[in-house]
Amino acid sequence: MLLDIGADYNKCDSDRGWSPVMSACSEGQTEIVRMLLDIGADYNKCDSDGWSPVMIACSKGHTEIVRMLLDIGADYNKCNNDGWSPVKSACRYGHTEIVRMLLDIGADYNKCDNDRGWSPVMSACSEGHTEIVRMLLDIGADYNKCNNDGWSPVKIASEKGHSEIFSLINEHSRKLTVIYSRI
Repeated sequence: MLLDIGADYNKCDSDRGWSPVMSACSEGQTEIVRMLLDIGADYNKCDSDGWSPVMIACSKGHTEIVRMLLDIGADYNKCNNDGWSPVKSACRYGHTEIVRMLLDIGADYNKCDNDRGWSPVMSACSEGHTEIVRMLLDIGADYNKCNNDGWSPVKIASEKGHSEIFSLINEHSRKLTVIYSRI
């Protein structure tokens, strides 16, 4: 095996700055990721755009790889150069189980990106990922926070025609209003 004769397992390509770990994470090569992690490959090394292996695996929906990276201590709150976090990426692409894993480990679910000010709940609302919106609301995501254009998650869900999400946020808001009125 190349690694046995001293191949550099952290060397990045000159195009995007991707390491072997990043490439394996992107393509869902679970066994290769496991081998690279076992020999000490850098699992937090980012490419030229700031994407980390865990962020790549989250965006592609490779649940087992995400679990391996989290178990070894990958930084689950590290954002890319545009301010996208792993949880925002998983929310955007509808990877419910990965979102659940990230929330369970304590990922920041209100962190917004740099360029448009979108939060994970906004991304899930935009794409119609009802179960993810439900998880985020249940954990306490800020559903009143607006992006840089002044759009709230409710506005985004309305614009996209996601009536189930609109109703979910409305129902959640009413429950909180009743709870706070009793205090």
